[in-house]
Amino acid sequence: MSSPVIGSYRRPASAGASAPPASSDPEPEIVDKRPKVSTPSGSLSEGLQEDLKSSIDRTKEAAEKAKSYQEILSERDIPLAKAHAIVDGMLEKGFYEETLGLTSNITVTFRTRAHSDYVRYLRALETYNPKFVEEQQEIQIRYFLAASLVAFKGVTFSEKDPEKLFDAKLDWIEKQPERLISLLATKLSKFDVQIQVVMSEGIVENF
Repeated sequence: MSSPVIGSYRRPASAGASAPPASSDPEPEIVDKRPKVSTPSGSLSEGLQEDLKSSIDRTKEAAEKAKSYQEILSERDIPLAKAHAIVDGMLEKGFYEETLGLTSNITVTFRTRAHSDYVRYLRALETYNPKFVEEQQEIQIRYFLAASLVAFKGVTFSEKDPEKLFDAKLDWIEKQPERLISLLATKLSKFDVQIQVVMSEGIVENF
């Protein structure tokens, strides 16, 4: 009779016992660490793809810019034909004129200002040296109106000498009712905004 083996605590595997489940860990990724060799054909292909992408991006950008420009005109109720007229006047004659209605039978004609008109305004600020914003705004209204005003109620301001013409219009403005000057200033502001919108950046590409 054989004696039992001391220290043996292994339990015999029962028949039909299932094998341990397979590991659910993902398969290890194999990374190719060999240095990549750039071939002439590969470099050429990559270069062509980059050039093509850049060309497409430029075309798309130009199309979006033109579209956005027309959208801006539409938002300001500026017809494209009028925008063309403004651009042609500014580039060919150096100014653009427009007659606007104040009432059913009273009109005012404005002309875009030259850079010299802005310099004159700056010199006026130096001369008057306004202490308050309201004073500066009042000077700006008078000087911008005098520089842009061409005709009022069908009467055209005329004088061969530009400085004398400006002084005559400035003197006329100072004699008018305050409410009339306020109305004219409002109309001039809308006129200026219209010119600014039409002559915005990218005008050459859009025309």
